[in-house]
Amino acid sequence: MITISQLAIYIDDQLAQKLDKAVKASGKSKSNWVAGAIKRSLQDQWPDGFFDLAGSWEDDLRPDEVMSRIRTGMDKPDYSH
Repeated sequence: MITISQLAIYIDDQLAQKLDKAVKASGKSKSNWVAGAIKRSLQDQWPDGFFDLAGSWEDDLRPDEVMSRIRTGMDKPDYSH
């Protein structure tokens, strides 16, 4: 048996307008669209070929350090050097 939880969120008007456009384009209900977005964002899967990039850039960080920074939502990379 699947149980369903209810969630209330508060978003600003600009984000609400973007959400409404995305929901309308998808043909889904708002609740279904948001649930899908949450599910996708919580998946620990990477697109095909993602790891083919490993080693194709130079960095002092180990792969696990890079993944940790990605997962913690690091703002923007520093390209100043």
